[in-house]
Amino acid sequence: MWDTTARIPFEASLLSDRGDAETRGRLLELIADQPGITVDELHALRFRGLFADLRSFHRAGLIRTDTSAPRFFERATRVYAASSAF
Repeated sequence: MWDTTARIPFEASLLSDRGDAETRGRLLELIADQPGITVDELHALRFRGLFADLRSFHRAGLIRTDTSAPRFFERATRVYAASSAF
């Protein structure tokens, strides 16, 4: 059973499609401007390919996530630019 109180509802396009270069740039700028923004807040902004982009940024070392629970795709996970101290 999917825990909808903790996790973002599954949308395949958010996991598999990446945003274009402009969208990816806006997403990185937003994360840098609002350190600690939650995954739920990012999801509400309807970025195309959000989770695919977040995973890509995370693998490339461009972002960090709050290391305490919850896990990466859960609503309360906070996202920071890699250069931000938290």
